[in-house]
Amino acid sequence: MPASWPTEHRAAADFIAAAYRTGSDEAGLETIEKAADRVLEETGIRFLNDPETIDLLKQAGGMATGDVVRLDGAELRRIVRRHAPPRFLLRGRNPARDTPVGAGAAPVFAPIYGAPNVVLDDGTRVPGSRRIYGELVAAAHAAPGLTNTGQMICVMEDVAEDRRPLEMLFAHLTSSDKPLMGSIASPAAAEAVIDLTAAAVGRPSLPGECNLLHLINATPPLTYWPNPLKCLRTIALKGEASMVSSYMMMGATAPVTVAGALIQGYAEVLAGLALAQLWRPGAPVVMGILAYPFDMRRMLPNFGDPASQLVQFHAAELGRRLGVPVRGDGAITSAKVDDAQSGAEGGRVVSAALASGAHFILHAAGWLEQGRTVSLAKFRRDAAALAELGYGKPADLPMPLDREIEMEIRGRLALS
Repeated sequence: MPASWPTEHRAAADFIAAAYRTGSDEAGLETIEKAADRVLEETGIRFLNDPETIDLLKQAGGMATGDVVRLDGAELRRIVRRHAPPRFLLRGRNPARDTPVGAGAAPVFAPIYGAPNVVLDDGTRVPGSRRIYGELVAAAHAAPGLTNTGQMICVMEDVAEDRRPLEMLFAHLTSSDKPLMGSIASPAAAEAVIDLTAAAVGRPSLPGECNLLHLINATPPLTYWPNPLKCLRTIALKGEASMVSSYMMMGATAPVTVAGALIQGYAEVLAGLALAQLWRPGAPVVMGILAYPFDMRRMLPNFGDPASQLVQFHAAELGRRLGVPVRGDGAITSAKVDDAQSGAEGGRVVSAALASGAHFILHAAGWLEQGRTVSLAKFRRDAAALAELGYGKPADLPMPLDREIEMEIRGRLALS
């Protein structure tokens, strides 16, 4: 351990080593929190090109210098603990498919998110398309192990970017009645998808319930870009859920050590979680701290590396101390094909997520090649493995989508 490291970092690293052998302890977790507090107070978080967010944080006691805001970590924790629910209900069009997320609930599994490429059953690698996207949503609905159909399972490369949020929503609502994830393409797209999904669900909004979970990513190190910030505000004000995540590459966008990554990631997500509560107290949130070692020779992350599982275990403990649901990763891998490497790496990651007690597990099916590819065969195998473990339940054909909602979405697509 470098002697030049701050005392908090050395203590945190010692804690991680001990926790690996004997399990977490409260003193060690508090050390991580205090080190993150120092990062927030001395370095701060950069909130790019969003004066409204900066003004709100200043009202909550933050000290702004340009787009960098120095924050009181203890106060952010008080805000989150006071307002954020430990559990909420994520609703689908079919009430029988509603899934609780959080304390005491079974883990929720959603498929891969964001793959530009697809490997077909014959091994052909093709760009994602509107047709393939619909097939993947239908497969997610049919898979007992998947309790959420996700969002952007693959990129619709044959659809103009501004049309994709509604095209994806249409695929989810017509091919499934399970809960899904919302769009973060833009604040306007997020709001449109939220409103149309609410109409499709067709039930009154109640405290502790929502229709969509949105992936809001910090950009390590210690930065939030304008679009995620503005989407977070839109989503929170609408009473919908945000999964605030820091997805770090250890040695590239975060410290190379597990302790350092936990400290940085906790500082980043704590700011985002508190922001959601400042915009709307009680807004549902999920915390995600994920980190993977970065290979400087190949310039690629090593998915499945055991260090990432240490991050997962302690991130889950930090989330429980904060009192919010926690994100985990599913069967992710660096493998280019679904082979022994894929199985070993993916199995370790999803096992760690389950053992840690993660509440919402993203990338649970289909991930290959650092997430650049979704494999149709692996998608089915991953989902079947979850069902064999006893997660989920058989899915009947989806309920028909209300005709008026279908025509509304078709009309908006025709005009775009």
